[in-house]
Amino acid sequence: MKQLTLAAFVILLAVSCTQQKNYRLTGESARWTDPDMIHLSGDSLLMEGEFKQVFFRPGLFDSFENFVLTAHIGTMRGANGGIVFHTSRRNPDKGYEVRINNSPVGDWDQLLKTGSLSSIRNVYYTMMEEEAWFDLEIRVVENQVRIRINGQPVVNYTEPVMPFRTTELEQRKLGSGTFAVRSHAGNTGFVITDMQVTKLPGEAKKEVEDPDFTRQITQLHTRKFPVVDYHVHIKGDLTMEEALEQSARLGINYGIAANCGLKFPIQNDTKLQEYLESIHRLPIFKAMQAEGREWTDMFSPELVNRFDYAFTDAMTWTNDRGTRMRLWIPEETDVGDPGDFMDQLVAQIEKIVTEPIAIYVNPTYLPAELQDRYEELWTEERIDRVVAALRDNNVALEINNRYQLPGPRFIVKAKAAGVKFAMGTNNTGAPDLGRLDWAIEQVETFNLQPSDMYLPEKRPME
Repeated sequence: MKQLTLAAFVILLAVSCTQQKNYRLTGESARWTDPDMIHLSGDSLLMEGEFKQVFFRPGLFDSFENFVLTAHIGTMRGANGGIVFHTSRRNPDKGYEVRINNSPVGDWDQLLKTGSLSSIRNVYYTMMEEEAWFDLEIRVVENQVRIRINGQPVVNYTEPVMPFRTTELEQRKLGSGTFAVRSHAGNTGFVITDMQVTKLPGEAKKEVEDPDFTRQITQLHTRKFPVVDYHVHIKGDLTMEEALEQSARLGINYGIAANCGLKFPIQNDTKLQEYLESIHRLPIFKAMQAEGREWTDMFSPELVNRFDYAFTDAMTWTNDRGTRMRLWIPEETDVGDPGDFMDQLVAQIEKIVTEPIAIYVNPTYLPAELQDRYEELWTEERIDRVVAALRDNNVALEINNRYQLPGPRFIVKAKAAGVKFAMGTNNTGAPDLGRLDWAIEQVETFNLQPSDMYLPEKRPME
């Protein structure tokens, strides 16, 4: 009986120590391998230069499984590195890496941005400028990894029992180990201050909600495929906080879009400025949905260019009889002769894609009274004209999850012409902000590659 009591005491003592023990990883007293690779002073660690890696030495027989790591990080222009956990010096490929990279979007060589759980749940947007300070939190409990930047959720990944991994990434799994700091190609330097780790008690493992979907999303991230819904609205019962949590949980980056234009919530520079300030440094792509054809005269180029991208559609325009139509509202839609309507629509699209936009959304949408004649009215000649206009103006084509548009003939022709694609939802609230199921199905059906996909590039508004 004494032995059992003693054993129980030892276990309780070990659990208590695990819950309370705190490690400071920065400062001159921090124990790192190869200290000549880094500069330790005060309470900071400076990693300059590329292709370096140092490992934290916590002590004999000590390792980390469940923990929370916090750090304050400053990046120089060109900083490119990461913090690795559940790794070891003997096996540096083991474990996960959280990326540090605030370079602008649009560069495939610097694709994974700050907060990425590298190659498993990638972040493609930037939350701050290159030369900036931010707070990082990595929380790992059993099979769940949560990453926050400046308190905002960017990754909430639950590892399945049998996670999908390529041969190259086969050791990228949860377990236990120590921490490493590494630099990548082109790294100029980044500073980590006040980096602390606290061990946490274990919990029951979390069940993966949809293993097939989780596997599919992981496969795309592993390919460096930009898993982005570029067309999300905070509408109806959906809050920004709910959208951010869903983005982190599903592994889908969101582009949150404001509706801007005549008869829409934002109609002038003052409101546009207020909106931009409200989304500053959120973990999203910052998008502007330009409504109607008047928008280029309603907003200043300087403010428009502060968005990551702008997009529009051909759902609002004025026909040759002077009727301003919103095609999703039957009472405002003047179709007349279907053939003549289609000729006007195609001519409108050819003009619309010359506006300072990056993506043409809700593509090939037709009014309700014409939707059952979609295949007939979208002739090969009309498709060819729209595809040529997209190509010539370097405008991406949305694969719209809500309307399941465009049709397969359009996608085939656009791909052959070298038009870029962007997945988008155009949700009306929380219930229809889904998982891009149909859009991802088109990606797989038509074998779209990462190089076929759009990445934001700011386009000047003249």
